[in-house]
Amino acid sequence: MRFAVGSRSFRGLVLVALVALQSLLILSCGYRVQRTSVLPLASVRIDGVENRTFEPGLQDLFVDVMAEELLRNGIALSDSSEYVLSAVLTDYRLDTLSIKDDLSVEYIIRVVADVTLGLPGGDKREFKGVSSEFMETFVSADDIQSIQSQREVATEKAVRSLAQRVVADILNNTELDDD
Repeated sequence: MRFAVGSRSFRGLVLVALVALQSLLILSCGYRVQRTSVLPLASVRIDGVENRTFEPGLQDLFVDVMAEELLRNGIALSDSSEYVLSAVLTDYRLDTLSIKDDLSVEYIIRVVADVTLGLPGGDKREFKGVSSEFMETFVSADDIQSIQSQREVATEKAVRSLAQRVVADILNNTELDDD
């Protein structure tokens, strides 16, 4: 059977080959679809986020972003959950990465937290010194308003990355059985 390059059957064959190749790539990349019924916990209650940094409102941002990340990963929020998540935000750093003409032009933000997951029966799992896996940076040599707005965006990204790391630690690195 011969296929002409522009023919409909040739395009169909190419489409089938591309779908098969894409399926193989997805299956081999380490990602997997997981049902919420096999997650180690179905719901969690966020309680007691303390901000020990000098960055005002960081605890509110952490609670909002953490709630979004938990929901995104299939974990419901419930005031009656037996699993209780609490956190202490221990460090917020805004450091200069580069200077141009005696002015800071590139900055890095780092957020660190100690997180505790209370289990049914009173046992606890602690994650000390959790921070995002990647550096959150921003570049700005503009006026103070521009620097502040870019700083707020970068802070939210850093907190989101931190929340993603906490969720991953809870789901992948913790036995949640009451031993």
